[in-house]
Amino acid sequence: MAQERPAEAEAVEFYFEFASPYAFPSSETIEAVCARLGVPLVWRPFMLGPILRRTGARPLFVDSGRGAYARRDCLRWAGVHGIPFRHWATAPTNSLKAARGALYLQGRRTQAAFIHACFRAHFVEGRNLYDDELLAQGVSEPGEDVAAFRAAIAAPALKQRLIDETESASTRGVFGAPTFFFGDEMFRGNDRLAVLEAIVRASGWGARSRA
Repeated sequence: MAQERPAEAEAVEFYFEFASPYAFPSSETIEAVCARLGVPLVWRPFMLGPILRRTGARPLFVDSGRGAYARRDCLRWAGVHGIPFRHWATAPTNSLKAARGALYLQGRRTQAAFIHACFRAHFVEGRNLYDDELLAQGVSEPGEDVAAFRAAIAAPALKQRLIDETESASTRGVFGAPTFFFGDEMFRGNDRLAVLEAIVRASGWGARSRA
């Protein structure tokens, strides 16, 4: 079963796919945005592939025109925000185990550290997200038990949970990564973070949370 969502307007929800070059810059900036707003952040890993197949959209990797533009666009975006984006994959990467790992750590203080480790290993160091050693390093450095982690991400229950999370994302209207929600408002793309921030401020949520 997909994780129950917070009550409306209680948090910013960040739907991300580890293989998405656009999700990486957002992962580096979203925590600061939420901190400024005084709003909790919920990390929501999902698999974009099944949604793309359902909608008939083509991945960036197989579209030479869009792919070339996206590569330049991501490098520009990262440069503006001082993010060391050095690796651009030339073929789809398998992010399945990394997504399960992020879901396994949901609600733990170690989750964000694991997510950052995976994103940076792939887009900065050019490492394979399906590599067991990469995942073990990402989970052990913040203090999690590697053996328990490996058992969890191989278990049928967690596999089904990621399927359910992806289906929930699709049902909510998610069609790409990154996507953000504040209550029922959906914001698609890292260039929408400024709009999201304005909407949250206009709602008065941050002021209420500090009262």
